[in-house]
Amino acid sequence: MTLYWPWNKPKLYRHGDLLLRQVDEIPESAIRLSTNIIAHGENGHTHKLHGYHQVYETPDKQILFEAKQDVSLKHQEHSTMKIKEGNYVVVHEREH
Repeated sequence: MTLYWPWNKPKLYRHGDLLLRQVDEIPESAIRLSTNIIAHGENGHTHKLHGYHQVYETPDKQILFEAKQDVSLKHQEHSTMKIKEGNYVVVHEREH
């Protein structure tokens, strides 16, 4: 049986306090960064991408990345997560 992503909605991934939301494209105003870190945790740990990817930052400090193939997202306090090929925006969601 083949499963399809329903209703062509963007893919969403949760990794700790991060939400990764698939987007159609990276904005032209975004600047390429030379890093695999997409976020820093409150305790100093980092969320790092592993695999073929490119990280970007917009002028308003929004982080995005292009997974040029399926990649892994790692953090010291969370399980490793597999992310499908595509473009993603990184959203910080913290409880107050």
